[in-house]
Order: sequence, then C-alpha cells, then structure tokens
Amino acid sequence: MDTNVIIRIITGDPKELAQEAEEMIRKVEMGELVLRLSALVVAECCWVLESFYEAHPSDIADVLLKFTNAIGVETDEKSVVQQSLHDFSTKKVDFVDAYIAAHAKANPPEDVVTWDKHYKRLDIRHDRPGNW
Repeated sequence: MDTNVIIRIITGDPKELAQEAEEMIRKVEMGELVLRLSALVVAECCWVLESFYEAHPSDIADVLLKFTNAIGVETDEKSVVQQSLHDFSTKKVDFVDAYIAAHAKANPPEDVVTWDKHYKRLDIRHDRPGNW
C-alpha cells in the first residue's frame, strides 16, 4: 500500500480520493482484501503528517498504531514499526531514527553508527564512525 492511500484515509483530503480509499477499506473490513504496510510507507506517513499537515507526533503515532493493528492489514516488521511509532511519539526523535534503533534492537548486535546524540534517548549503544 502506498503512502498516499493511508494519508487520504487518515485526513479525508482530498475528499474524492478519500472516498475511493474508504471503499477499499470496506473490502478489507469484509475480508475481501488484505493490505500490506511497509516500514518505509509508515516513515513517509510520519513525515507527511508532521510536515505538511502539522500533526503532533503523538497523534500520528496513535492513528498509525491503530492502522498497524487493523484486521486485514499486514505490517512488515510489525513489532519494530510499532516500537518505532511509540519512540517517535514519546522520545522526541524522527521516526526513521526510532526505526533504526528498534531495528538494531530486534537484530543484534544493538549498535548504531551515527553522529546524532539523540540516540541516548533511544537507549541503544551508539557512537561516531571514528570511535568504532
């Protein structure tokens, strides 16, 4: 599923595209269709909703967590994506940084090479490239 479809479902904007997406969601709810959601699409949704729609990270995380748990939606790396949304919402980090940390924790070793200091908030071992 593409980012634009999710954005239309969440925002209802523009109305005609949102209505078309809602028709598809009814098929999902009736068990006629299964949607696949990737971490990349979730990342792009976070970016679009935060930058263009000026939504707050906690609101974004709430709606996307519900979406990842919806019947008929198969989310790739579901536990990693959900942890990333939680951290995006609560730890004041970008979704992608939260995803990198959650992915590293799920796929040891738990190390992140970065110059970003905010990885401290994500409780993961990290350091500069020159220190490895």
